[in-house]
Amino acid sequence: MIGRQFWTSFALHGASKLGPLFRRHWRIASLFSVLLALAPILFVGFHSSRLAAVVVPYPHELAQVSFAVSGDVIPHEPVRAAAAAAGDGALGWGALFADVADVFKGVDFGFVNLETPVAPAHSHGSKPFLFDAPVVLIDALKANGIKIVSSANNHMMDQGWPGFAETREHLRTEGLLFVGTGDTKDQSWQPVVVEANGIKVGWLGMTRWLNGGRNPDKDDQPHVNFFPYPGESGGAPGEDEAGVLEAIKQARLKCDLLVVSIHWGIEYAPAPRPEDVETAHKMLEAGASVVVGHHPHVLQPVETYRTQDGRDTVIFYSLGNFLSNQSRTYVDGLMPDKDGDPRDEMIGLFSAVRKDYGPAGVRVEVGHVGVLPVWGENNRNELASGHAKVTVIRPVLIDREMPPLQARLDELTKMNTPATPLTAAQKQEFIELTKRLKLFDDRRKQIVARVGDEYITDPPKLAAKP
Repeated sequence: MIGRQFWTSFALHGASKLGPLFRRHWRIASLFSVLLALAPILFVGFHSSRLAAVVVPYPHELAQVSFAVSGDVIPHEPVRAAAAAAGDGALGWGALFADVADVFKGVDFGFVNLETPVAPAHSHGSKPFLFDAPVVLIDALKANGIKIVSSANNHMMDQGWPGFAETREHLRTEGLLFVGTGDTKDQSWQPVVVEANGIKVGWLGMTRWLNGGRNPDKDDQPHVNFFPYPGESGGAPGEDEAGVLEAIKQARLKCDLLVVSIHWGIEYAPAPRPEDVETAHKMLEAGASVVVGHHPHVLQPVETYRTQDGRDTVIFYSLGNFLSNQSRTYVDGLMPDKDGDPRDEMIGLFSAVRKDYGPAGVRVEVGHVGVLPVWGENNRNELASGHAKVTVIRPVLIDREMPPLQARLDELTKMNTPATPLTAAQKQEFIELTKRLKLFDDRRKQIVARVGDEYITDPPKLAAKP
């Protein structure tokens, strides 16, 4: 239209009379061009405002039960020495867990794998690959937030069947829940159900290794849930896969959410056995929501798995060690990274969450999954060189240890000036701090590479000291 009017006016009035008309049409055309350029922005803004007004009404979180899980507690002789150096009885053992205790105390239920009998009355002694622990270890675990342990593993019968039975009695007397064993064969495959905030969570434990041990012939005596690999049972009778999956289905009927604790895999292997991956998926399809694995003494991946019925579930293939004397001579940067793997640890976090889906009903799902990177401190090298006088073995939270180290290094760097250079002692401190910070950084990278970074989370903040 503008073009037609322009040429018509040009023919009637001539170019000399078109100035005002031309300017008016030019302003209209310019305004039109600006509006056209702004149209996408105006549309997006209008569309966004409409999206922002949309309210997603469901699901609502109604309640939750929180868990923190970690790996193997092994009372090697140097671990016993560290406990004795830290204090008497349960206080000494408890000091070994002091740097991570707030994590376990901050959840409803803490869990570890108790990789030892507790059988002083039936003990044949403790030596390499044959363990026993004092009753005060149970008290220390309980005092530091652990409420559930696995009693199904390859060392549970290290002190014979009498020692196994005694261990269970001590756990019961001291008030620590245990999964994977029972007073009879039938009872051992019943879940241990814990409840908080109106949510029932079942725990079903088992082991695929018994180190040559075997359950009693009589089914009415205490049993370990033994689920051997085909052809690897050592002649000991155990449950097959079909029986285990049926036990999971039945256990799920007794609770709102089911956790399976399983002692499996190959020691020091960085990845699960292929058949264990398949078995884990079958367990989740049978009704479990979380699989907690232990035994390899090193970390393995954490997998998210969606079941055929649409549940999001999680598998901790191996939680690694939690307290042990393994890899005691490791030096970062001097030895291969894999030599430090048994001291790479983690604390897994998850919750059973009751959610209201409105017209679709209420259901309990696993949620709030997290991983805290942990390092197993061990000062064996300092002891050997005379730089330390007492044994120190303890798990520490890597992401809690690194910031103070960096802050002190920054402080020393600022102190170093041409007028006031660092003293010899400060230079040595700088070197030691740098090595320690590099150790934590290197091992954290190893942990993240192994388990994945999807669930890495910050440690809880400590309360300010008065």
